[in-house]
Amino acid sequence: MCVLIFLSSSGRGGRELNTIRLIPYLQERGMKITVVVLDCGGYVTQWCCNNGVNYHFLGLWPGKLNFIAVAWRFFLIIIKTKIDLIQVYGFTASMLCRFIARPMGVRVVVGIVGAGHFTGVRPLYERLTQKMVNCYVANSLAGKNKLLQIFRDYPPWIDVIYNGVPGIKAPPPLVEKNCFTIGTVANLRPEKGYDVMLEALAQVKSDLGERIIFKYLIVGDGALRKALTEKIHYLGLTEQVYLLGMVENVTEVIYKFDLFVLPSYTEGFPNALLEAMMAGRCVIATNVGGVPEVIEDGYNGLMVEPGNPEELSRAIKKVILNHQLQKNMALRGREVVCKNFTLTRQAEETIRVWKAVYQEGKGVSQ
Repeated sequence: MCVLIFLSSSGRGGRELNTIRLIPYLQERGMKITVVVLDCGGYVTQWCCNNGVNYHFLGLWPGKLNFIAVAWRFFLIIIKTKIDLIQVYGFTASMLCRFIARPMGVRVVVGIVGAGHFTGVRPLYERLTQKMVNCYVANSLAGKNKLLQIFRDYPPWIDVIYNGVPGIKAPPPLVEKNCFTIGTVANLRPEKGYDVMLEALAQVKSDLGERIIFKYLIVGDGALRKALTEKIHYLGLTEQVYLLGMVENVTEVIYKFDLFVLPSYTEGFPNALLEAMMAGRCVIATNVGGVPEVIEDGYNGLMVEPGNPEELSRAIKKVILNHQLQKNMALRGREVVCKNFTLTRQAEETIRVWKAVYQEGKGVSQ
């Protein structure tokens, strides 16, 4: 089966990373994969080049002034590439598929990576063009439920396939140390909630005083770096907080964490959270998007409400001061991810949906 995976971005976000990790698993199961990116290329296309995966980039400029040329390039790729189905992510990319690929007889599966993306006129456009989509695939029940709200009495075929992460070796055990290490892996963007996290840490520092020495490692980069640096200085956290930037071997850094925190205002189905749990780290995350579908509060992690530094600081202190709780939640978290959120399982579920769409072209929501 020949499948074209169409991404809006070739950057280093969660969807892009999940896609390039998944491709080898799909290829092992007989899928022939071609990757198309809407922008001018980058991390994804470089990975494809290095790993022998056929790829194209359409060269959409940030101002989208060359949209007609981009649409024409996409049309030519479909003509030249014998594909059975397109898996597409991103609103603009999916609209290209609906108006160019579908009239050419190519089946289209639209991936939904978060309920928070349905803003502005997008819900209206989705309702108007839903018959041009063979199937929607959400990566969380939260995403599926948002689609059901949009389509109301006329729901299309919607499936849920959770993100998976690579299996890794059994992690080193959590041990009590002189310095407690907290970490986050996420791009430096406003929705990731770093402002709340820094305020929470300032409260932790004030409450614990000299009793506990801690440090906070941030893995990721982005436009907020300067603003975060200024806030770190303002809150008096220069000796505790370290901006590490982009890191090649993220797992090795996660192993250094005693606690992983994801303080986001909004999420789809966060890969970084799954990776931290797979690495046997205790986790705290906000109750947004698909997070409640992974974390059972108090059992395999802690959940807090977004935008609440006081609640987050209490949760952090709870873990710091109770090593047995930290250890138990970390062990249970790894068990849950190893059972339910692997790339092997994601690949098998993805192929199941693709084959059903290709063979039948229609189905019932599950």
